[in-house]
Amino acid sequence: MKNNKFLSKQTGGISKLMLIMIVAGVGYGAYFANKKGLIKPDSISSIANSMKTSISKTFTDEFTGYGVQLMATTEFEQAKNVMNDFSRDGYSAFVMESNAKGRSIYKVRLGPYAYKPEAVAVQDKVIRRYPNNPYVKSSLVIYKPN
Repeated sequence: MKNNKFLSKQTGGISKLMLIMIVAGVGYGAYFANKKGLIKPDSISSIANSMKTSISKTFTDEFTGYGVQLMATTEFEQAKNVMNDFSRDGYSAFVMESNAKGRSIYKVRLGPYAYKPEAVAVQDKVIRRYPNNPYVKSSLVIYKPN
């Protein structure tokens, strides 16, 4: 029994090491390809710019379907921090902006999901995972048509 616990801990450590090696290998590969002239420096910057663009697309109004709304606030930084917290935990989180009475409202949602049962299942999962989180306690399943 003790050996199995040791193996599971050891396996977790090996997978982290493998991930570090893969990331380092990709970085070294890009460096080596640049030095050999296989890729141009401007193509690297265009890749970085496209990554920035895709990151900024998390702030969108193009959401359709079902989502789990965690919070609505007038403070963008607060919404961004909540979105990042849930994104780090593996959830597809994004911020939507809407206007009410001349003020911007930032809504943090999980999703989008094509079907309501998917959104309800995610809401149930986050409620079980974060029972004391005030945003999760007051979360809503929202539908936004095309």
